[in-house]
Amino acid sequence: MISSHFTLPPRPEALGHDALRHHAIPLGRDYRIDSVPGEPLLDGNFGVDVIEEGLVLRHAAIRNRHRMSNHAEMMPGLKLILFMAGTVDVRFDGRPMPLASERPTALLVHLREAATFERHALAGTHEFSLTLTLSPAWLQTSPETARLLDDLPHLGLRQWQPSAGLLTLARTQLSTPRAADDFSTRLRREGLALTMAGEGLAPLLRTSDRDSRETRQQRRLWDFIEGGSGDTKTLTEIAGHLNMSVSTLQRLSQQRYGMPLQRHLRQRRLDAANRALQDSHVSVSEAAELAGYNDATNFATAFRRTFGITPRQARERQR
Repeated sequence: MISSHFTLPPRPEALGHDALRHHAIPLGRDYRIDSVPGEPLLDGNFGVDVIEEGLVLRHAAIRNRHRMSNHAEMMPGLKLILFMAGTVDVRFDGRPMPLASERPTALLVHLREAATFERHALAGTHEFSLTLTLSPAWLQTSPETARLLDDLPHLGLRQWQPSAGLLTLARTQLSTPRAADDFSTRLRREGLALTMAGEGLAPLLRTSDRDSRETRQQRRLWDFIEGGSGDTKTLTEIAGHLNMSVSTLQRLSQQRYGMPLQRHLRQRRLDAANRALQDSHVSVSEAAELAGYNDATNFATAFRRTFGITPRQARERQR
């Protein structure tokens, strides 16, 4: 069943095997179609346009005349899919895309390497969709986008939320007849592609910004701790000095040291006390004070649990 928001443009164009193969050239290679030979396969508005080098927009407002399967090898890159309505089965390396027929679906798919593409459709079904392909070279043109895909695996999938404005632009594009492809139409299509790129990449950019901010926080914390500035301070004092919450300190410490920060600081103080006992002439009580212990017995217990010997035995090793 087709959504009431979408209808085929007036005087829909009929496309056959040769036209579909021609449109597939900017997207991949080894394209083939399994369907009725020698007959038109689609009716409607369909096109694949190179907006700029490395930025390719596929737009489809079509009815499938026959049952068909389309196959190709897709080059590495990022796919931003805006599926507005219809019924179609799309797969990359055999993985089906979760495209809802009753509401718009916006997906981001990362092809870290070349991947097989399949599209399966039944006779009489419709498809209203836009797919924007961003090549690795296009992504490398900006420092912000160049690092986006470092941690996104092959076939990594993300959902994103299209704005009301983008959905309006998409509906306009899908309802515009292919024959009306004048300069103004091409400008609108370019604006649509860039809007899709901005909105589709936004979740990754926000994640990247958050990761960069957390990396800066980690560096500040590590410099503060490794420089010894936190050895005599409480967690609250460290958090206040670094303008972070205590929970942030604990999370960063777990990532860096594999333990809560107070435990790491206690270990640092015990290490300092152990070095002082073995390399200097401090007393056990002085070493306990250095480690932050007011009670020598508690210090001795923690010291032995950590190093397997008593503070006195550590001092005797110096001798």
